[in-house]
Amino acid sequence: MKEKLTNNLGLKFLSITLAIFAWFMVVNVVNPLVVDSEEVPVEMINEDILSKANLTYDMVGKKTVTVTYEVRTRDRYKVSASDFYAYADLANLYDVTGSIPVTVEVIDRDARSLIEGGVTVKPGVVRIQTEELQRKKFEVVPHVNGKPEDGYAVGNVLVRPEYVYVTGAVSVVGQISSVGVEIDTSGADSDTSGSSRVILYDANGNELDDLGNDITLNRSEVEYQVSILKVKELSLDFQVSGEVAEGYRFTGVESDVRTVSVEGMRSVLASLGTIVVPGELLNIEGATSDVTVEVDLNELLPDNISMAAFSAQTAMIVLKVEPLAEQMVTLKVQKLELVGASQDYEYNFEEDEIAVWIRGLPEDLERLDVGALTGRADVTGMGPGYYSVEVVIDLADGFEILESDLLSVHIEDPNAGPGESEEGETEAETETEETSAQG
Repeated sequence: MKEKLTNNLGLKFLSITLAIFAWFMVVNVVNPLVVDSEEVPVEMINEDILSKANLTYDMVGKKTVTVTYEVRTRDRYKVSASDFYAYADLANLYDVTGSIPVTVEVIDRDARSLIEGGVTVKPGVVRIQTEELQRKKFEVVPHVNGKPEDGYAVGNVLVRPEYVYVTGAVSVVGQISSVGVEIDTSGADSDTSGSSRVILYDANGNELDDLGNDITLNRSEVEYQVSILKVKELSLDFQVSGEVAEGYRFTGVESDVRTVSVEGMRSVLASLGTIVVPGELLNIEGATSDVTVEVDLNELLPDNISMAAFSAQTAMIVLKVEPLAEQMVTLKVQKLELVGASQDYEYNFEEDEIAVWIRGLPEDLERLDVGALTGRADVTGMGPGYYSVEVVIDLADGFEILESDLLSVHIEDPNAGPGESEEGETEAETETEETSAQG
């Protein structure tokens, strides 16, 4: 076999060369007919026939047909798909099957002269599905993205027009949940405006970007205007009114919100320092327990000022009311200051200590240093004798004296004679009786 393949190798090569030359001569001299084909898109015409019937359509299967024709071998390259026009006339729609005959025309004159015989098309029909046409109105919802410059916030957002109309098959329009535009306010410190593309969204907020050929919009873009407002942080000023019940004390305000951010015109914000929560909302008259009030902060703002979107809109305020406790303590009389005492008299006390009843918050009473208590007794103008004097106790804020023993003091004049001393005692006793009667 090897010898058969290798013997007369030159003669065999010559034979192949002659065969190729002969084929080339036949093609160029005889120029035979060959069958060729092109894939041509089908155009639908007279669509207004369906539109007038409030219908739309969708093609089923391929949207192209294969056009077959005969052409001379040497002219084969001169014919292309663009030389053909394939169309289906919706006026010829067969309702039962939804089929429409396809017509093919050779629209290029040179190609028409090169094609011998006619052309054939396969398939000879295209099929469509018709569906009711819907025109639906959607509100254009602005979606603001991006953070403005520090100290600024997005105010009112206006779009024009406020609505757009979407037209398409009922099944396609039914996929649309909302229509909106995206607006970027990154770094903005003043009002901004412009135009933005209309976007279709599904029920999950995802963009429906594959419906472009299946629907039409009366507007593809809308104009927008965004006001950029100055933001200021204000503290809440709590103005509490009323008096708690006897035996109770108002101890302060607790609130889940202490400061809020508001936005508005710079000129208006400049005059604001706090937001006042008025006394009529924070009333503790006769209260015996905590008073809880929920306040809508928006109602407290002046005109042309509004709460920033990111700020708290309400405040839960607790007006703390606690019961008072009573405690009896003793005060050493040596710690009392005698106001108005005369150097000519001697002052003697019948007791070493007096009892004092104090009222205050339980935790404050626990911390009260009784040993550090001091007080005063006013003996101004009192001569020799026996007296019961009211004592004034020095107490810190938060405490009050309910009752205290009177200080029994005996005033003597060491320089007086025996008769004078008895007279003084009589006068002192009289004064003591008068003092007791007045008490």
